[in-house]
Formats: sequence, C-alpha cells, structure tokens
Amino acid sequence: HGSGGALEAMVAARDEGLTRFIGVTGHGLRIARMHRRSLEAYDYDSVLLPFNHALMAEPGYRADVDALLEVCADRRVAVQTIKSIARRRWPEDGSRDVDEPRSWYQPLRDPDAIERAMRYVLAHPQLFLNTSSDTRLMPVTLDAASRIFADDTIVPADGAALADDAERFAMSPLFDGAELERI
Repeated sequence: HGSGGALEAMVAARDEGLTRFIGVTGHGLRIARMHRRSLEAYDYDSVLLPFNHALMAEPGYRADVDALLEVCADRRVAVQTIKSIARRRWPEDGSRDVDEPRSWYQPLRDPDAIERAMRYVLAHPQLFLNTSSDTRLMPVTLDAASRIFADDTIVPADGAALADDAERFAMSPLFDGAELERI
C-alpha cells in the first residue's frame, strides 16, 4: 500500500519481459494481515513472511497466518518463509562478537535444533523456506534439508523437542505481540 508507483513499475517490467513474477515481502507480526490487504489490491505471485515455532505460538499471528495461507492456497500464491531458525533478538548488552552481525537476529547454531526448526516449517506443504542470511549456516542447513527431504513425506518436528529447544536455547519471538494491536 502507498507504493503504487513502485508496483506500476514492477508490472511494467513484467509486461516487458524483464521479470516473470511479482511478490510482496514484510516483517513483524502485522505482516500476514498486511499481505491479505495487499492481495486484495493486487494479484501478487508470492508473499514472504516470518514463520517459525516461536512466532506461531503467538495466537493473533497464528490466526492471521492461517487466514493468509487460506487466501494464498485459493489464489495459488507462493508463500516464502523467513526466520525459520531464529533463536531470538541479539542481547542488548553488547555481548555479541564483532564477527556476528551477519543477521539482525541471533540464529540457532545447533544442527539438530536447526533441523527441527526447518522441519516445523517444511511440514507445511504450502511453504517455501528461505535460508538465514548468516551464510556460515548454509552447510548445516543443506545437510538438514537433505535429511528432511530423504523420504517422500516430510516428518514434522516433534512438538516436545521444539519446546525443549525453546527452553534450552532461550528462544523467544522476534517481534512484540502488542504490535498486532497497532493496525
């Protein structure tokens, strides 16, 4: 919304054959609801939003995501996910290494926890998973993906194991639940 000129430019680029698809992206707990509004205004090919176990535990966000997924399924809109292996925001005490800010959030580092987090997302057949911006995690991510896709059916992550990961790694949602009330 509010960027009609940019959307018109993207549509022109698609009409000229410079791109094939147009998507909309966003962050925060408001984004699933905002994507539904965007899909009312324009027939986007894809949406991109945060999706992980901690965020989906927020009831308002989960309801908005579920409603968005329904719209996307009906309209054949691709759903890309980000933040699948997010652990939490970086501590405010300045304790992170100078080498660390490859991502604005602190990702999981434990290979088993990463695989469970990825399974949580990929067990939803409608979803695509985008990797972390921390490229050092790419080998672990690819190894996990090879195990996840080794069978014809993706085995979902065990809920108790996800809860244990949340406690063990002090995981928390990246966004404030009060944000939902501000739209």
